[in-house]
Amino acid sequence: MNALSARPFRLASNRVNYLLPGGEMIDEFLGLARGAVPGASQMWVASTVQSTLPGAADSRSYILPEDGGGCLAEELQKDPAAFLGSAHAAAFGADVGFLLKLLHSSQRLLVQAHPDKAKAEKYFRWPHGKTEAWYVLATEGEAYIWAGFRPGVTREGFAALIEQQDTAAILGCLHQFAIAPGDVVFIPAGLPHAMGANSLVAEIQEPTDITLRAEYIRPDGSRLPPESLHGGAGMEALLDCFDFSAAAPKEAVREKYFLAPARHSIPGGEETTLIGPAATDCFGLARVRAFGPCPRQNPSFRVLLVEKGEGELSGGGVTLPLKQGTEVIVPAGVGDYTLTPKGDELAVLECIPPAP
Repeated sequence: MNALSARPFRLASNRVNYLLPGGEMIDEFLGLARGAVPGASQMWVASTVQSTLPGAADSRSYILPEDGGGCLAEELQKDPAAFLGSAHAAAFGADVGFLLKLLHSSQRLLVQAHPDKAKAEKYFRWPHGKTEAWYVLATEGEAYIWAGFRPGVTREGFAALIEQQDTAAILGCLHQFAIAPGDVVFIPAGLPHAMGANSLVAEIQEPTDITLRAEYIRPDGSRLPPESLHGGAGMEALLDCFDFSAAAPKEAVREKYFLAPARHSIPGGEETTLIGPAATDCFGLARVRAFGPCPRQNPSFRVLLVEKGEGELSGGGVTLPLKQGTEVIVPAGVGDYTLTPKGDELAVLECIPPAP
């Protein structure tokens, strides 16, 4: 067994500059001054994925030097079964199977959709689609998202708006929803969506960086290259990745895609299922609040992000200090582990891999 796979270890914060300005709320989340990492509007957690943006820097995650150092993806390749579990490795190899991000944009994101697995393979030769889900961590003032086509939106009509780059009309094809901390929104592949400004969101998704955009003119009037709409795959591919069959009234969209978290007591704390198997088999997400020593089972492996508080994680013969923003991987070889708060509460987001 690889020695690193026998103990939990922490990852360095992995900030990514991704098309739109922002990141100040991520800075604050990490205990930094606003603007400390200019333009880094995203943070990718446990990333084995390279950004598809032209000229993008390395967007893969790295292990903290004091925990062993090195590129996460390269370490996983050395012994996928030891790190991820034999069943997961047999199904996915050294692929974690999901990607967690923190997102904060100071402008509305462009209207977009993502391919499902079949379309990702057909148009981009990629093994994963990009179903995703959002957990709202914080907002500043009023915050909104747009999701789902309004009734009557057609492929032909939407294509004409894209050709004209009538951004107001494009946005008007989608429903607008106010969001607040604690909201959970499921965004399956094909669902048109856009995130507004003024929110800090944890996004869990399938591990791919494929986005089809209906706009290349940003809200501030600046422009991306027109090919950023479809990444070279063409307009027909772009339109195929938007699901026009799911157009529905606003309340039907809300009922279907705004999820109701399920909370229950556990030894030493409380667990809230944010995204469970009833929503998707692509990934899962739970919020664990430890009020005292809180034992956790580890049937395969887990990726953790500390949402709030301080404490420690013990398992595999080591104890790691935790604070807001700490990222931890608990390999399959560790077995069970314990979260212990320092103070009244420790809140941790626990990412659950897809079932093999």
